[in-house]
Amino acid sequence: MTVADVFDTGAVAVFLALAAVVAFTLLARERRTTRRLRTLQVADVPAGARQRRAAIVVNPTKFSALDEHALRRRQAYVAAVFRSHGWADPLWFETTPTEHGRRQAREALAQGVDIVLAAGGDGTVRSVAEGLTGTSTPMGLLPAGTGNLLARNLDVPHTDLAAALDLVFSEEDVRVDVGWLEVDRSGRDTDPERHLFLVMAGLGFDAAMMAGVEDRLKQRLGYGAYVVSGARALWGPQAKVQVSVDGQAPTAVRTRAVIVGNCGKLTKQLVLMPDARIDDGHLDAVVLSPRGGIGWGEVAWAIATRDRRGQRRVKHLHGKRFEVSCAEPQEVELDGDPIGTAHRLTLSVDPAALWVRCPPLR
Repeated sequence: MTVADVFDTGAVAVFLALAAVVAFTLLARERRTTRRLRTLQVADVPAGARQRRAAIVVNPTKFSALDEHALRRRQAYVAAVFRSHGWADPLWFETTPTEHGRRQAREALAQGVDIVLAAGGDGTVRSVAEGLTGTSTPMGLLPAGTGNLLARNLDVPHTDLAAALDLVFSEEDVRVDVGWLEVDRSGRDTDPERHLFLVMAGLGFDAAMMAGVEDRLKQRLGYGAYVVSGARALWGPQAKVQVSVDGQAPTAVRTRAVIVGNCGKLTKQLVLMPDARIDDGHLDAVVLSPRGGIGWGEVAWAIATRDRRGQRRVKHLHGKRFEVSCAEPQEVELDGDPIGTAHRLTLSVDPAALWVRCPPLR
């Protein structure tokens, strides 16, 4: 047997082991769902009482790993949970490649539901929020993506369906700000694109990292896919950018990324903007300007320790409106989703525009 044969055999063994782990995990989840389903009982509803009802806007691509039987069982479990709390069976709406959740949320509102749940990734959550912004109907979260950025920032369980559902019946709603991003792709657009964002939007390194992540790699590696893509994008050139806050004179910087946030957490341990609050009527921003490997080390240290003393590579800003323009087009991201390149961005806050069902804000 040659060395190559040994490596081939080892690779097959590792693949089979990983496949076994994935299969075991999925089987264990389905068994837990089955056990929970058996213990749920329909709650009594007083005669003449109005049954509350939820709508669930689901992105079917986020559940492609489940076969049809498992998906039906998951939906049956969710419906049984609602019945056990005296609610009517939920209305289900699926997103499509061209309708990502806004229209579905509006259709749910027209049917008089009490809450609209977004079951998908950050893009689904953002689109559902756009349909609910400015209304009195709250949005709930059933996270099913890789990043689940809003869920992480609001302390909504993002790995436990039962725990996420429990929040629906807590009747605790908070009012949060939303951000609006205007995208001028050419630098001369008279009618720029307008997008809602809930967590962060920006241009440069972070957007290039998001753009470099393949969906197939995300399904295999989860958050690890961003690490792989980030390593590829790490050594790009700095961009010449001008940043203006609340109409003040613009400041010229050479930077790798400008990120504007409604809230600041990427993971439980990684907080990019420690001062950002989703209910303060403001946006926060961070400008990253590393040079070479040492510069990135300084950026990593500043973010990890939240130490701003004498910091040259990381600059924090605070305001209600940001204008960012660049000489060359830069990749742009919106709540972790790449949306192409642009020359100019305008980001503003819409205070207290959305109700969300989640734990009390800290």
